[in-house]
Amino acid sequence: MILDLSEDGKFVTISAFKAPPSIDPSVALRELRMAIPAAEVQFFDGAHVAGKEHLEIAVVNALHAFKMGINISRSVAMETLLYASAQRQIDVALATLGVTGNSRVIGLVAFSETKAGAEELEDKIAQFLGTEMNEALLDDWSDVKAGRIMTVYGIGDMELESIRMPGQQIEEAVKKAVIERVALLSTRT
Repeated sequence: MILDLSEDGKFVTISAFKAPPSIDPSVALRELRMAIPAAEVQFFDGAHVAGKEHLEIAVVNALHAFKMGINISRSVAMETLLYASAQRQIDVALATLGVTGNSRVIGLVAFSETKAGAEELEDKIAQFLGTEMNEALLDDWSDVKAGRIMTVYGIGDMELESIRMPGQQIEEAVKKAVIERVALLSTRT
């Protein structure tokens, strides 16, 4: 998926991939950044991502923070991680949503100045990693993933039940709670 955020000067690729067992995603990210130094790329532990919309909202908020001069980090990729994790401290954000050697589904956000550049970047990243991109992986849910996200983001059962509509799947309520936290990050001082 490529987001056209050209009003903020960016086109953004949001996707995901399954990390081959031979790859440590944190090492792969460092190597990728060295191999494609012009690219701003961030990986996310897919087990803690509440769907594509979660990363979309984080990207929009990160770009807005840079536009308004209220950014916490020096890179829009790291700012996106801060927003996606709903944290103001980089070390806490990395612990919450960053990739580790145990991460198997990896969310990906990459920034480019042009749409063609964003498409090319996605292809380069897939080729570099030797894997296929599949954004649908971000929206794969299980009871285990929902529980893990609730724990990571501090979503209690009472909160979940208060926002869950009758007949609504639990993952939709979890996603809503996470997105609220992402959106509220910029209002915290």
